[in-house]
Amino acid sequence: MARLLAFALLCALPARAAVQVWVADESEKVRPSATGPAAGASARIRLTAAGGECAGAQIVVRSADGVRGLTASALPLRHGEKATVPLELSRVATIELTQPSGPEGSAGEWPDALIPVRDAIWNETRRAFPVDVGPGRAQAVFVEACAPRGAPGRYAGAVQLGWVGAKALVRTSVPVELRVRGFDLAATPELTTAFGFSGYSAAKGHGRPPGDGRELTRLYDTIALRRGITLFGGTQDAPDYAALGDSVRIDWRAYDAEVAPFLDGTALPSGARWTAVELREPARLTRAQRRSWRRAWIEHFAERGWLDRLFVYVQDEPRPEDFPRVEERARELREDAPEVRRLLTTAWSDRLPSIDLWVPLLNCLDPRAPSCPRAAPRSSYDKLWWYQSCMSHGCGPLRPRDRDAFVGWPSYMIDAPATAARSMGWLAFANGISGELYFDVVHAYGLGDPWQSQWAFWGNGDGTLYYPGTPARIGGKHDVPVESLRVVQIQRGLQDHAYLALCARLGDPRLAKAEALAIAPSLRGWARDPRAYAAARERLAARIEALTAGPRGGALHLGRVE
Repeated sequence: MARLLAFALLCALPARAAVQVWVADESEKVRPSATGPAAGASARIRLTAAGGECAGAQIVVRSADGVRGLTASALPLRHGEKATVPLELSRVATIELTQPSGPEGSAGEWPDALIPVRDAIWNETRRAFPVDVGPGRAQAVFVEACAPRGAPGRYAGAVQLGWVGAKALVRTSVPVELRVRGFDLAATPELTTAFGFSGYSAAKGHGRPPGDGRELTRLYDTIALRRGITLFGGTQDAPDYAALGDSVRIDWRAYDAEVAPFLDGTALPSGARWTAVELREPARLTRAQRRSWRRAWIEHFAERGWLDRLFVYVQDEPRPEDFPRVEERARELREDAPEVRRLLTTAWSDRLPSIDLWVPLLNCLDPRAPSCPRAAPRSSYDKLWWYQSCMSHGCGPLRPRDRDAFVGWPSYMIDAPATAARSMGWLAFANGISGELYFDVVHAYGLGDPWQSQWAFWGNGDGTLYYPGTPARIGGKHDVPVESLRVVQIQRGLQDHAYLALCARLGDPRLAKAEALAIAPSLRGWARDPRAYAAARERLAARIEALTAGPRGGALHLGRVE
């Protein structure tokens, strides 16, 4: 009856007041100037996900005369009498960009922050809705469902929309269907991540004293791990210790309280764990004390079962003239702590024999790339991580003759296509990359108000993937990290990578490689169209289900291979 009434109200409104509602892909950036498809198709969301996978879509609302008091709500999706899946809703907020990120970016309003109806940590109602939508502007509502593990089947529900009509409150609904596949993805991603974070920067961004960095670190570590992303750096504090001559005695209590839930897999109900953790070392130690410090870390991490994820960040992007000093430190680390990986962000060089975890700029895996000062082919490495940076768009003003060198690369910029971030998982699989490093996720917190600008290194959003969600800004009682649409795309890329790795591990590596290369045939040749990713995942899922065909109605649980 309510739906019939809503339809009658819609029909009774003057033609000039018509409100258009349509569904956009989750890997699309819906700008305010967007217009919907031709009339005739009804808005409906159909999602498909493996157990433990999150999937989403966007509902877009637009009217030539504007929309007053837009609201969105949803009950959990249902399968039978008891089985339910929560449906999470967020308003996609925009940020005004005054400059483009390199040759392919553009100024103007871009969608990015996802202001939740209820946040994922405190479960508090936030100020996502109601919201007024200006005349001729498109407003996106991000809709997401995370499929339960071990519970395949079809779940159904709807998103309820409402707004103030010419004569009465108008309500309409968008049906949502979720099909949970017959296999699960592991809680801990197959692809290692190590994304930098500073509790001190977070405190500044939230307008809090530095001492609050520890609590904010916990919140950001949690919200990132929900997306399969490992943050490193944290509070930035090394464990407390006492120097006793040539040895040190470490007090692990505060440090373990910070990292143990994320390394042990107790921070989230899913059991997801960090995939990497860095060795923190004070600057003022003697040579003998450094040796004692490092051996203490090895002993403690071996006892806790964390040693396989420990690394030392030897130096960031050293110049060739720095190599002798870098090699000296790496050699010392190898002597003191051979069990710990020695990470360096540079392309391979035979002048650095003590480095065993190379992390080159992804541009530098293409020896022909003019944007890389010193390249080495993929065949130079065994197991390696990589990273993308401002070299995807240009780290400064570009001369006309240089612009082509900074076109086509994957990117985490706000004014890049959503698939520019999602493609990273496919590129990693296609190129045999086992991990991804990123220098920071809250860089703009120390520069000003991230809600107003994230301009850094001649790009919008370089080093910043979150927004400080204070009660003054988004409502509620507690501070919370606000995710960006880019963070969701990074998670989708990790999930896509999991599909590829699972298909290969179950017995069809040829198909997995073919699908990866179809989406990402080269570092600058990845697919821009979101539909290509969805189609490839459907083919991979069908093959995985064929390879894992088991008892009727069951779901196959597959863990991460370390």
